[in-house]
Amino acid sequence: MGLALQLVTNGLALGALLAVVALGLALVFGVMGVVNFVHAEFITLGGYVTYFFVAKAGGPALVGVVLAIVVGIALGFATQRLVLSRVADRPPLDGLLLTYGLSVVGLGLITFAFSGDYRSYPEVLSGGIHVAGVTVATEDLLVVALCVLLVAAVTAFLRFTRTGSAMRAVAQHRDAAAACGIDLRRMDAVAFGLGGGLGAAAGSVLSMSFVTTPELGRQWLLIGFVIVVLGGLGSLVGAIGGGVVVGLVQVGVGYALDDTWARLVVYALLFVLLFVRPQGLAGGRTT
Repeated sequence: MGLALQLVTNGLALGALLAVVALGLALVFGVMGVVNFVHAEFITLGGYVTYFFVAKAGGPALVGVVLAIVVGIALGFATQRLVLSRVADRPPLDGLLLTYGLSVVGLGLITFAFSGDYRSYPEVLSGGIHVAGVTVATEDLLVVALCVLLVAAVTAFLRFTRTGSAMRAVAQHRDAAAACGIDLRRMDAVAFGLGGGLGAAAGSVLSMSFVTTPELGRQWLLIGFVIVVLGGLGSLVGAIGGGVVVGLVQVGVGYALDDTWARLVVYALLFVLLFVRPQGLAGGRTT
């Protein structure tokens, strides 16, 4: 029983981390209809910002996460305004190819700026709590708390602000939203900025558990796409549910077999779901 609880706890912690990785992807696709490959570089940049703020400047880890989110939002907003807005009215494939090109350029710039050295700070979050024979690491608690906070903040923004309501309208029908006077360019920029901030937040947390390298974001981007499709394209609720499902499966199968089998089972689960429920777990709900 204790082992099962420990595996479920570890799975939920990993699921929360995966949900944070996928949230930004789901938001951008839901509002803009863009498959955002440059999300990987937002993740990587968030990891570096937090690493240098904490390990080099001696700042608090939580402040490092907030700083990374601010940088991610600013870069995401600027990227949409300066580059992506130029293909806003073009076919979706143009946006996909452009984000892929930006991702390649971003990876080169990050590698040039920070080199390929492995960077880690194992002493930032050590220890944990012990309850009923289950050990929960401090970094896992931070991941879960951050996920809950981010989801609550994004949900409140989308539901209780005029800009959030406008973004939901754009996600439901862009042409109808434009006909009602909603500024699509502004909504796209806000959505991409928020997506960048969420990606940077994910990178911050990842940097505390794993080594930070220029490839950090790319290592997690593919599983992020899997979660978005599993949960339902553009659905934030689906991204959270998909992250939890994938986290539990990876930890459970990884313990019983190994990590290779865990990844294989996740992709097999996605394959089966696309046959029986192609709209995903949440069925296309935006929030």
